[in-house]
Amino acid sequence: MSAHLLPIRLYQLLEEHSDHAHLLSMGELRRLLRLEYGLTCDRRTVYRGLEALRQAGFDISEFQDGGAGYYLLSRRLEPSEVRLLLDCAAAFPGMGERQYRDLREKLLRGLSCFQRAACRPLSLPTVYRGINREVLLAVEVLEEAIAAGRQVSFQYMEYGMDKKLHPRRERPYQVHPYGLCFANGNYYLICRYSGYDTLSHYRVDRIQDPVLTQESREPLPQGLDLSRYVRERVYQISGKSIQAVLRCENSLLSDILDRFGLDTMLHDNGDGTFDAVVTAEPEGLKFWSVQYLERCEIRKPQRLRQELAQTLQEGWELYRAPLALLDDHQTTEGGNTT
Repeated sequence: MSAHLLPIRLYQLLEEHSDHAHLLSMGELRRLLRLEYGLTCDRRTVYRGLEALRQAGFDISEFQDGGAGYYLLSRRLEPSEVRLLLDCAAAFPGMGERQYRDLREKLLRGLSCFQRAACRPLSLPTVYRGINREVLLAVEVLEEAIAAGRQVSFQYMEYGMDKKLHPRRERPYQVHPYGLCFANGNYYLICRYSGYDTLSHYRVDRIQDPVLTQESREPLPQGLDLSRYVRERVYQISGKSIQAVLRCENSLLSDILDRFGLDTMLHDNGDGTFDAVVTAEPEGLKFWSVQYLERCEIRKPQRLRQELAQTLQEGWELYRAPLALLDDHQTTEGGNTT
């Protein structure tokens, strides 16, 4: 093997076999070069190879730094970063199992063998995995369309009773794409149809056969800030945002600030509750409020308060009767069964 490859081989050895807790001595470097790559080098040749890597910008320790050998002082991704990304990928149900395994392998590849063995995220891959194998391709095409300022067309899929994906309609969708965002466990395309001012949201894992068109994308409607728009969507439901006042128990303060941001206006009522002035899409705000029903009350606007009251009333009517009584009533009406 050509000696010109020595710096590359040295880097590969350091990446795979060294870290701050596992230094490679000069003797170990020479032994690994011989065993793994068939390169027999003297000390001076290895010194020159290490120095060439440093001059190229690679962060490699000097021998005197550790007193026992050499290792990579920094990596493209540190173990904590790899672990965080693996947790995020494992929690994303839209990614197929094979895609998740491939991504996991790529992320772990940049760690040393010792770091890989210690990288054991607590979160396990989600039980449900999407069957759309084109999700990463869709991300690439959508990103390209957004960057190029072009429209994109695609088929949008939904599950049928056969548990397989089917096109929602025969004719492909064609939209003006503006951005991608991750919310509530799913990845969404934020886009708009020609002739409409309102934005639409589509789950990326349901998008198939995306095609970059030659037609230019129209700009966002005047006055619409995309980052603010996404922040105000409690759930990815399109619609005009409103300002609302929520009265919450003090135990919900962290949840309010996590969801609506640190710039949320707060008023301490002095009785164990506080009022929060939030800006959000109304349907999503209703859904969010229901999960904290016993500790959160919509005070304003009155119309939204009444809509939520109607929803709760309808829910009460549905659940008020014990299920056993309902079953008995249906059996009586339908006649005796054997």
